[in-house]
Amino acid sequence: MTERTCENCRWWKGRVTGYGYCHKRPPIVSGGDESFPSTHKSNFCGEWSDASITPEQEERQELIRRFAVALISAGMPIDDTTWNEAAKFAAAEPQIQREVQQ
Repeated sequence: MTERTCENCRWWKGRVTGYGYCHKRPPIVSGGDESFPSTHKSNFCGEWSDASITPEQEERQELIRRFAVALISAGMPIDDTTWNEAAKFAAAEPQIQREVQQ
């Protein structure tokens, strides 16, 4: 698993010095100047997003997590079957969306 640091975050643009800028949000305006928040590469925040995976892969992981939570909430036991069923639902989700739109 990727370490949750600014250096490994999709939103962070680092420099050689070990410091960089967080681009998760628009720049902050201060004294007429605009700048992104400066952070050290070892920092992190609650909006960290893994830079080693694509946004689509991240979305898929979130779908699987949500489906698993729903299955567990419905009384399904917590084991590998739960995650496998959630993965099946997540894999079918884009197909379901296309069928609804047609």
